[in-house]
Amino acid sequence: MCKEMSDASRDPFQPPSLPLRTESTPGVIESAGDLPLSAAETQSKPPQAVFPPWSGWDVAAVLGFTLAAVFVLSSAALGIAHLLTSKQHVSWSDLASNSSVLIGSQIAAYPAVILFMILIVRSKSRESFAKAIRWNWPGNAVVGFFVSGAIFAVAVEFASRWLPIPKSLPVDKYFSDVAGAYLLAAFGVTLAPLLEELFFRGMLYPLLRKVWGVKAAVLVTAAAFASIHGAQLGYAWAPLLSIFAVGLVFTLVRERTGSVAASFLMHCGYNFMLFAMLWIGSDHFRHLEKVMS
Repeated sequence: MCKEMSDASRDPFQPPSLPLRTESTPGVIESAGDLPLSAAETQSKPPQAVFPPWSGWDVAAVLGFTLAAVFVLSSAALGIAHLLTSKQHVSWSDLASNSSVLIGSQIAAYPAVILFMILIVRSKSRESFAKAIRWNWPGNAVVGFFVSGAIFAVAVEFASRWLPIPKSLPVDKYFSDVAGAYLLAAFGVTLAPLLEELFFRGMLYPLLRKVWGVKAAVLVTAAAFASIHGAQLGYAWAPLLSIFAVGLVFTLVRERTGSVAASFLMHCGYNFMLFAMLWIGSDHFRHLEKVMS
């Protein structure tokens, strides 16, 4: 799916618009007659910005802020839920496993993380956040990427039937009730893919690519993407392998198109189809035991 191209042929992080076109070769002068620039013209020409302008410490700062924000807001959500249910004498352990409390805290934390990410990127770049992160909205290809993600979800779901997927996974606790299932579905097709794509394909991947090259960066980004879902999947190798394959494809789409928005749309379509199949299979989330067993 990914067509490798050397840095001598194009810069994949600065595509003009979709579909891609071949960029001019760096170092080749495109003036009339390909004449060399004079010394004065060379000195007056502004230096080319280095992409990405952020460092590994900046990526680590975003990761650390994410963990802190989720912890603080999860604690706050748990405290609020305890106050609201004090008359019902609900135990702390039951509240801690309540899907609405768990998902609600993440819904509150993710916008704060995205804002922090914007501040980090803007402090390192003279461009807007969208340009600096290489968002690059794909225009008329929006529907195509979304539908491709949905089709890919069906393919992964079919292939997973041949793997030893455990019947019960920690993620099942998010589907303990109808309200929690709908809340997770809304979160899973909006905020979750947005933050994950901005971080993994927007910030982490280009940094790894600059240091290790395309092949290693694609593999490491996919592995990092799978690792954050490890706890939800009980660190079982079969579902983690599926998530790794998903992360691999999303990263290849980011590399091929030079667009984080493209991988985001595909991610949204993928998650949408997963929840749609679950919604149908569980009779509109009313009989989740049908698909959780």
